[in-house]
Amino acid sequence: MKKFLAIALALILALVMALALAACGNGAGTGNTPSTTAPETSAPETTAPETTAPSTGDKDYGDYSAENPLELKLSHFAGNDTNQLAQLAIAFERIVEEKTGGAVDVVIYGGGVLGNDRESFESVIAGTLDMAVNNTPIISNYDEIFQVLDLPYLFQDYDHINAFLASDICQQLLDSLTSTGARMLCMQAVGFRNMDMCTGPVKTPADIAGTKIRVTDSPIYRAQYEAWGANPQIIAGPEVLTALQQGTIDGCDNVHNVQYADRYYEFAKYISITEHAVHFNGLTINNALFEGLSADLQADILAAAQEAAAERTEALRVENDELLTTMESEGAVVTKDVDKQSFIDAVQPLYEDFTANHSAGSYVEQIQALAG
Repeated sequence: MKKFLAIALALILALVMALALAACGNGAGTGNTPSTTAPETSAPETTAPETTAPSTGDKDYGDYSAENPLELKLSHFAGNDTNQLAQLAIAFERIVEEKTGGAVDVVIYGGGVLGNDRESFESVIAGTLDMAVNNTPIISNYDEIFQVLDLPYLFQDYDHINAFLASDICQQLLDSLTSTGARMLCMQAVGFRNMDMCTGPVKTPADIAGTKIRVTDSPIYRAQYEAWGANPQIIAGPEVLTALQQGTIDGCDNVHNVQYADRYYEFAKYISITEHAVHFNGLTINNALFEGLSADLQADILAAAQEAAAERTEALRVENDELLTTMESEGAVVTKDVDKQSFIDAVQPLYEDFTANHSAGSYVEQIQALAG
């Protein structure tokens, strides 16, 4: 009897263990070995929203595309993004990247980190820099035909300026620069230059006789200030504010955008509306780089540069008036009753010499004839 009970108990125990193992095998148990079968889940939708890039149609950009863009390093020496140099670079970047559907990627280096005006232009010529924003007075040291633009009182008003920018004469100047190794894609008119003095208002040349005035590095600018009796000083743009602060110069000249952006008026508070010259600058590009691009890419880069220059020329026309009002409200003393004829009379010998002896002398009458 005892043997029977032992056998029965063994059978019952074996049955219980079999049922327990079966339960663990079905994943219902809580044993120490976790199940290696992950529960099935529905993954969330990961498809990115569709975006539409600007169409470039059937244009041939060679090896360049949105996936493999042409990177253009573009330098300017402005200390902040409100300066007209920076604004031209920013406008070009926006327009060319949109126009090419991202096949051109412009990388802007501001603040002169890749060189000042002269240094950056020389780098563009050498091909160690792709592009720069350069002032035509600096460029005139490398291609003297641009010196004609520095002549005082050559332009009468903005209608005259715009007629020049749209003329074959302007295009001839742009084309001429390729002989240096650089190409100028466009020119923007920054505006009329006016005198900013620490010493007092300017109404006639007698008011600046003997004063030290910073001028842009151009032989024509130096000659005209000498004709007015001043002592012109060549100082790099980023150093002008310090020179005014330290009193090493008595004044400078520039358009209102630069006067405001670079805070000249805080030290040279007398702004006289002499409007003695129109300041131009533009986008330069290494010519070999440009000519190595496909015709379609050349055309779109050129069109973008010209659109940016036209956009900024008109914007500056408005901004300069607004900024003069702002500077006056902040303490600048503005003199508008300038005797411009006295300045014009004093530089007549300069005009006569330029017309008779300069390689660009024939352009003087042609540009003057564009006035309405």
